[in-house]
Amino acid sequence: MSRSEAGLMPTIVMGTFDPETRWRDPNLTRLPAMPDRERESIVLSMDELLFPFCGPDDILYSRCQIDPELYEYLAGLGFSFRSRYHFDLSDEKKPLPEADVFKRCMFRLAADQTQNQITADRMLQAVGSGYPEATGLAEMISLKHAAGGLHREAVWTHTVKPLTPYAITADTEVYLQAAGPFSPLPDLETVVRVNSKIYSNRLLARIGEKCYGMEANSAAEMESAGNTLLKQGPYLLKDPFGVSGKGNLLIDGEAMQRRIAGHLDKQERSGLRSQFLLEPLLRRGTDFSSHWFIRENGEKDFISVQRMMNQQQNYGGSIKADEALIRLLEHAGYFDTMEKALGILAEDGYHGFVCFDSMILENGDVVPIVEINARMSMGLINAYLNKVWETHGHTSWLTFLSLGLPEGFAFGRLLDALRVSGLLLTVQEGYGIVPLSSNTVMVNDILTSRRITDGLQSKRGMPKGRLYVSVVGRDNEHRSELINRLRQVLADLSVKVYN
Repeated sequence: MSRSEAGLMPTIVMGTFDPETRWRDPNLTRLPAMPDRERESIVLSMDELLFPFCGPDDILYSRCQIDPELYEYLAGLGFSFRSRYHFDLSDEKKPLPEADVFKRCMFRLAADQTQNQITADRMLQAVGSGYPEATGLAEMISLKHAAGGLHREAVWTHTVKPLTPYAITADTEVYLQAAGPFSPLPDLETVVRVNSKIYSNRLLARIGEKCYGMEANSAAEMESAGNTLLKQGPYLLKDPFGVSGKGNLLIDGEAMQRRIAGHLDKQERSGLRSQFLLEPLLRRGTDFSSHWFIRENGEKDFISVQRMMNQQQNYGGSIKADEALIRLLEHAGYFDTMEKALGILAEDGYHGFVCFDSMILENGDVVPIVEINARMSMGLINAYLNKVWETHGHTSWLTFLSLGLPEGFAFGRLLDALRVSGLLLTVQEGYGIVPLSSNTVMVNDILTSRRITDGLQSKRGMPKGRLYVSVVGRDNEHRSELINRLRQVLADLSVKVYN
């Protein structure tokens, strides 16, 4: 039975990945980093990865239109959901959005589109009331929204509606006011506080666990604390809202430390303030994460433990933890520690999805909390994918390949090549590769082509993309074989793979 047949309001699923950049205080100093516009476009397009959280009548509201062939393919696998989007970048009849507009939070874009829809409704009402001068505008607005995928049936009454956000940002409240009322969400101040690495470090002390981090609130404090840590070896300098591959630096000597301290001191003299966490570089053996949901009344639901395949400090993929790892964690008291941590999060006002990044060191010690992600996460997406595969006794490995795209490439070509090779998973009980997103692959290629056509760019280069896939295999060896075959398919399409 669908949600509508059961009399339930469809859930709206949406959000903007990398919310940490929106939570971060702009008055804080920054670690040195190379700007990467292509990476930013890819991250902004990751919202279509949220489809596993949708039921048949639920609405996935994404920044860009999902490739129709991918949408049809996912529906054929049983991932049925209603798609809404804000931009159709491939529509050459419409100008490209300005860069600052394109990278707005998805909640802000959805709020703007909701307001436009309300205006359209009022214009149509005016037409029905006998104001002929409004007819042309009303028809134009109605057509615009039909093309954008926001149909009139998505505008509901004042019934409280369920909203599943990837993460809560300042613009979430704007959307709630424009399109609400919605079921309760925690306030932004609480969300920002519990997502800071400073909070997770202090939480360890509050629950009586070993605390590895040292806080530094100036360049001088960073250098002083760093000198202490360097006596034992390299350390990580962490921004409170740094994310995988961004906002964290490995400091391996005094010379590098002096350069970074000078970089921060210069910013402090311009009026900014510093806040960082320093942690010794631990000898990690296994990276993993546990995923939970805190209800509004404080009750906690366990969802999954996911083993992470990280590359240095960067996320490389997620796979469900095996029974041996679960037993090890039970014996080490990990889940008791999580119960304490979840209780404090609830006491501090947070409810919703939460992910604890954790690790097991080479000596067998368990570090229960490396950081807290009080939002959805990649491991959680894989856990929801597994809800489908596990009914057939299979396990998903969620991973990605970083790509360079040749001229003339199209997402449909990849799907066709995977079908021809026999790699594409086409039935739930089978084995193979499941592509999970189209715009993370194509967004930079489309933007580049449009800019060249508009005379805004002269050279194409090799636009970067990122292919997220669920690799469904019998075991680790079979999954590795499938990903190697995927690499060959991409090579045959003249696509470069960088990782």
